[in-house]
Amino acid sequence: MSLPERPITILIAALGGEGGGVMADWLMEAATESDLPAQATSIPGVAQRTGATTYYLEIYPARKAELGGREPVLSLTPSPGNVDIMVASELVEAGRAMQNGYVSPERTTLIASTHRIYATVEKMQMADGRYDSDKVLAAGKELAKKAVLFDMRKLAQESGTVINAVLFGAMAGSGVLPLSRRRAKTPFAKQVAAPRRACAALPPATTSRTAGARRPSRRHRRNELPNSMRFSNWEKQG
Repeated sequence: MSLPERPITILIAALGGEGGGVMADWLMEAATESDLPAQATSIPGVAQRTGATTYYLEIYPARKAELGGREPVLSLTPSPGNVDIMVASELVEAGRAMQNGYVSPERTTLIASTHRIYATVEKMQMADGRYDSDKVLAAGKELAKKAVLFDMRKLAQESGTVINAVLFGAMAGSGVLPLSRRRAKTPFAKQVAAPRRACAALPPATTSRTAGARRPSRRHRRNELPNSMRFSNWEKQG
């Protein structure tokens, strides 16, 4: 029996208080329930909205019982061009991920909320310092292999839940996880209703690259955003 060549890699960017760590725990619990080898790490962000906390998970899509006692070697950190699922709880966090090379047209499913929580560098400007959301949305649809982009905060409010449940439901509903939908919805039974409602309410907002679609240039793969969307060096460290 041939085994998968590599694990499924998931990078989550969430702001403080949005439950990114809880969502990572849900994924780990679902992988454990499915008997799949998995590992998760996190890198704390910083205060004053200069960056998100990121959570990185690798799930090997073969049951432990099939490995004959062997254990896959899983990485602790993501690398550009090797992320299968990029999840962002806010639009500019998706922009940061694209700028850092974590979204690629060959591999990455981008799942991101389109609402905005303004970054410190935007609020520091004397005039209107907001980034152009339309350019980030266009970049996401162009650079990702598959993009799921809609206002998840609004759906969370309408569903009586919080945004991490909507993000989790979007992952489960998109079919990109190496887990059955039942497994993806069963961890933490008390919270399962919220991801289920969010998954059921997903709008038809998925955009996939077609075989004949134009691939972005080499420059775009690493520096996807226009000059107006560049972050300063200290801002990118968040």
